[in-house]
Amino acid sequence: MKTLIILLTIAYLSFANFLGAQPYLQQIDSLVEGQFANGELAGNILIAQKGAIYYQKSLGLADVANRVAINEHSAFQLASVSKIFTSVAILQLKQKGKLRLDDPVKSYLPTFSYPQITIRHLLTHTSGLADFQMLEKSYAADTGKIFTIADLVPAINQSDRAILFNPGEKWSYSNSGYGLLALIVEKVSALSFPSYLTRYIFQPAGMSHTYANTPLLNVADPHRVKGYDAPTYAPWLRQRVDSLPQNRIELHNLAGLLGQANVISTTGDLLLFDRALYGSKLLKPSTLQEAFNPVRLANQELATTGWGNTSAYYGLGWMILKDTTAGKVVFHSGGMPGAVTLFLRNITKDQTVILLNNITHRGTHGIGVNLFQVLNGVSFPANKQSLASLYTRTLIKTDAESALEKLNACKTDTARYYLNEQEMNRLGLQMFYNDYQAAGLEVLRLNTVLFSASWNVYDSYAEGLKVVGRRQEAILMYRKSLELNPKNQGAERALADLTPKKE
Repeated sequence: MKTLIILLTIAYLSFANFLGAQPYLQQIDSLVEGQFANGELAGNILIAQKGAIYYQKSLGLADVANRVAINEHSAFQLASVSKIFTSVAILQLKQKGKLRLDDPVKSYLPTFSYPQITIRHLLTHTSGLADFQMLEKSYAADTGKIFTIADLVPAINQSDRAILFNPGEKWSYSNSGYGLLALIVEKVSALSFPSYLTRYIFQPAGMSHTYANTPLLNVADPHRVKGYDAPTYAPWLRQRVDSLPQNRIELHNLAGLLGQANVISTTGDLLLFDRALYGSKLLKPSTLQEAFNPVRLANQELATTGWGNTSAYYGLGWMILKDTTAGKVVFHSGGMPGAVTLFLRNITKDQTVILLNNITHRGTHGIGVNLFQVLNGVSFPANKQSLASLYTRTLIKTDAESALEKLNACKTDTARYYLNEQEMNRLGLQMFYNDYQAAGLEVLRLNTVLFSASWNVYDSYAEGLKVVGRRQEAILMYRKSLELNPKNQGAERALADLTPKKE
């Protein structure tokens, strides 16, 4: 009888927990389906508690042209979520006594010109190194070049735009810094960076579907999704993100770099990685604890960043959510043309949220954090809709006047809508190069009115005007862009092409 009572009690508690979980599951699914319906999400979502899958869903298409659906095996470009693996690699070498975080970078890369920059500075984005601006001259000299991490040190040494501030003074996101970390891993381990990741991270964690991929190291994978630079799989989408001219630099010229991005993975493999971190297969708990502590700047303030609807500190390759209401949350997000990602871990409650999106919607990060909040019974403001997306859809379906009326009617409703300059710019260019040239040009023109203080909107509008042969107008727009940003070398080159040379 006692045994029966115990079994009935266990069954009751399990059933009660199941019933209690249902509202959250319904809310999570409603949020996911709503974002998919709005054209802001197409990919894989996985939520786990203590390693057990709590919610999993695949939405949208991996290959639009061939109507291939995304499924649980689909592999995604992780973008900056890849930085977590770079951090783990560096910390593994630290554990083995092969390097120290406060060692100068120059100790491992002797030709590097900045002895005051340390490995810790690179890991925490406090080095003062710019993003990839130092590669501009090399790109101008050879626009077909695919850069690798071997190009970084010479480019940094030769550039007058490589250093933004003294090391430790500020926090500023630097992809080039993570490229240098990958180079250090190669120097210390005597392995290529992809080989190191495979041998010491992917294989120990059981991540058999994860690998580094670049144009110079192209791994054939039938499960890899195509990336799309659009807010939705709209009927007017004709090209993939890698065929759009405005994405060529990032997806071709910079695609050979490692450390900062270019790891391909699945939600299932990322869950295995999550478990390996808990299981100490990869790093000691004390090392992880160090990685999850915010870095202090020279003025003793904590380095702060923010993605989506979050405010966070930055540690050794990890963001640390400031809000600890539901526990200590560490995460990293990623974004590039055709891929937006989030890997979030509540290390207090052992909860994991993984969101891999194969369309360029920067609100993905906010969606992922909202999923985490629902999981913990925390209310949050309703996700705002993209006014740029609403405007462009209306423009395609109706006409410029109706679309503008819709935009003007909604833009004051800031509780429900947001308007983003970069998103509007991207949509205009995408439409322009996707069989909607006139409509795309109208979007780019309107963006110069909405964001008249931005040099980039004039540059993009000028690009479209140049393509359609409206030479004088293009010249005026390029000059306006240069007036706002005298360092816009692209505008200078375009003007040189457009302006007749004096005899």
